[in-house]
Amino acid sequence: MGWWFVALMLVLVPWHPRNPALWLWVLMSCLPEVHPCLLCFGPTLQRARLCSYVTGLPVEHPRHKICLADLVRAAKQLASVTVGSGQREELRDIVIDAMNFIEDQKGNKPFRASLREAVNTIWVKLSELEKVPACIPPCGFQPDARVFQCATCRFVDCQFALDCPVQDLWTYTDETIVLHCNVPFKIPKGTPVTWLFVPNLRTQDMALFKKVNGNPEKPFSLTIEEPAPGTVACILGEPAKPIVRKFFYLNVSEGSVEEEKELQGVFSTVLQSLDAEKSQPPIPALGLAVAAGSTAFVLLLLATWQCLCVRQTCHRRGHQGTREDSRSLDSV
Repeated sequence: MGWWFVALMLVLVPWHPRNPALWLWVLMSCLPEVHPCLLCFGPTLQRARLCSYVTGLPVEHPRHKICLADLVRAAKQLASVTVGSGQREELRDIVIDAMNFIEDQKGNKPFRASLREAVNTIWVKLSELEKVPACIPPCGFQPDARVFQCATCRFVDCQFALDCPVQDLWTYTDETIVLHCNVPFKIPKGTPVTWLFVPNLRTQDMALFKKVNGNPEKPFSLTIEEPAPGTVACILGEPAKPIVRKFFYLNVSEGSVEEEKELQGVFSTVLQSLDAEKSQPPIPALGLAVAAGSTAFVLLLLATWQCLCVRQTCHRRGHQGTREDSRSLDSV
């Protein structure tokens, strides 16, 4: 409470010393435990006169204080109530109807019983309201997710920045790319789109961007032929009052798309051959040992055979040589 409220009390009390409704309004406004949901709607006197009307007693009476304590406990049950921004008037009607119900039950039911029934009716009617969409991170102003808080009597928006994180894209100088300025939450129909670009920089400083022309028939997408390094930004909503700003940083390589496709083809062929080798059934270890032994045995036989052939050839040559020598000696 500010000093102005204290001054207001000092002015009003002498003027209305016997006005229980005013006293009740002052008292309920000073009580921090009284949840504002019961104070958000309806005329001030309607809210203030409730306990005075129900009890018919002055503010100082113990029963009147008990009535206020019951209201505090009931109000705490509504601490978590939030509705969509467009449902504020419905919430107002629900709360005022509950207070009117309590007044109408005077003399028919005990105050606590009528208060409990009124609170239950509030929850039933709240459950029938359309659910508010949740805030979807990480960025952007989301009108449909705006809520009215019963705790503060205020509208509350999603606590996200308007600027989305920069998204990296990799491309080539001869490649055509398409950027999309879409968001995961609902936006008003007919929302304008603005595309901007700054070369050779990764930035979110809007002062550095310059507007680029998009496709009027497809405003939510931007087609770029022969891209250049830099940051592309799109703004949903009026630039002076945006809903969201998205950023794309273009990492542009000097290579060719065709060269990249060829390399990918070679790489795919190698992977396929490796997969084919892996898909062949494995040779059992015993079979592999037998095959190796058989091969070694065959090689051993071949080597032995070659040695025998060499020996036989040498023996024949030696025998023939002995005969020729004996013949030469006989001639002498």
